Amino acid sequence: MAVMARLPTITPTAVRPRALLWTAMLAAALVVTPAVAAGHVEIGTQVEAAELESLAGGRVPLLGNGQVNVLVFVRPGQAHSEETLRRLAERQPALAGKAVHLVAVAPAAGPRDQLKALVARAGFVAPVLLDDEDRVYGRLELRQHPVVVIADTRGKIHAIEPYQRLRYGELLVARVRFLLGELDHAELDRVLRPERAAFPNEVGGGPATRQVKLGDLEAAKGHCAQAGKAYREALRLQPGHQGALEGLSRCGAAAPAR
Repeated sequence: MAVMARLPTITPTAVRPRALLWTAMLAAALVVTPAVAAGHVEIGTQVEAAELESLAGGRVPLLGNGQVNVLVFVRPGQAHSEETLRRLAERQPALAGKAVHLVAVAPAAGPRDQLKALVARAGFVAPVLLDDEDRVYGRLELRQHPVVVIADTRGKIHAIEPYQRLRYGELLVARVRFLLGELDHAELDRVLRPERAAFPNEVGGGPATRQVKLGDLEAAKGHCAQAGKAYREALRLQPGHQGALEGLSRCGAAAPAR
């Protein structure tokens, strides 16, 4: 005759405390602050309105009233800050007469003569705002200079674009034109993701360049470990890729041994 093991009686009152404990532990494990996880403020976040001291004197609003906002964060002495201002200066005629609020934002603590010289060399004619104690830069949790934050007419962030060697001005203007309603989603996508890479030394497509762009995005978020991984993958795909080498240099990482 088969012997049946006696199963313990489980009552609802015995289950409930243990179930509640596991539920609480699971909930705690899933709680992640979005800004910390992403490394910067999320797309769609509202930029706080503020008035900052201008390099030319007086105070200027950080955000324009009913305008697309282009906030260019630069730093004197940083390798690509002048180049970023120059790229935008070249594109300013294309934005003339449009509802666009373009400002550069630089640390207030830096040497102002050096900042004025940088702006003059770049030919940048929009207001340059002085960010006291990097408060605006810090609130946006940015980790890299230069970087351009593009917000819509309500001040909500649409894009955060770190510096790129090629087509940077074109990409920024396309973002602005999209928010102005001059480009639709498909037209914007064609600018952001061209059929073939236009980078030098990339024959037959751009897998290495895509890794460099991924690295640039991670570096802008302050994720240098992930950025370094992408840059090294780009160098594996295409040894000597200049963009990958520059990215590793910015992140303080070493290139893979050959």
